[in-house]
Amino acid sequence: MTIIICNNLVKSPEGCFKRDVIEGYGLSRVETDVLWDYVNNFVKEHYLACRFDNQIIFYAVSADEPAGKPIKDCRIIPVNLTLYRHTDWKIKAKLGIPALRESLVARLSEEAHHQGGLLSQTDLAEILIVDKSTVKRIVKRIKARGDSIPTRGEIKDIGPGISHKARIIELLLKRYQPTEVVLKTKHSLSSVTRYFEN
Repeated sequence: MTIIICNNLVKSPEGCFKRDVIEGYGLSRVETDVLWDYVNNFVKEHYLACRFDNQIIFYAVSADEPAGKPIKDCRIIPVNLTLYRHTDWKIKAKLGIPALRESLVARLSEEAHHQGGLLSQTDLAEILIVDKSTVKRIVKRIKARGDSIPTRGEIKDIGPGISHKARIIELLLKRYQPTEVVLKTKHSLSSVTRYFEN
């Protein structure tokens, strides 16, 4: 019985990989097992993620990373981002390219945020193949309407913009309900409640 299990393992991708690493690089069986687990998990996380044809996998800074930490030291996670929806054509036809870009910036930022990542304005410019100044203008227009956009700068209070705490307090003072503030600012109810109590 053990011989059959060993033969099946040798014929599997795992077995072939381990044999090649042991013979080619002189690693021990324990080192090979650890390396296999690492490679297997890496491939699952980065290449086998479920995505649709209209999506890309982009590597974003984890939302858990604090502001001020160098990007090279931050945990980077893969997020699926929808580059195209059938409704995009309707937005473009009805409202024009500026409205389409606003829709894309909002959608991409929200999708990354829901998956535990945060996109910077530089990330958005890279994805949309536009200048960062274009993304800044788009974000400014979105904020001017009173909407919030969950970029890394907005959520982590990076840069010269109004802090999210100030925005939340401003909305609460205007008598918006906490649940309405959550929808407008894309922050959690616990954050909104905490700012209200302080």
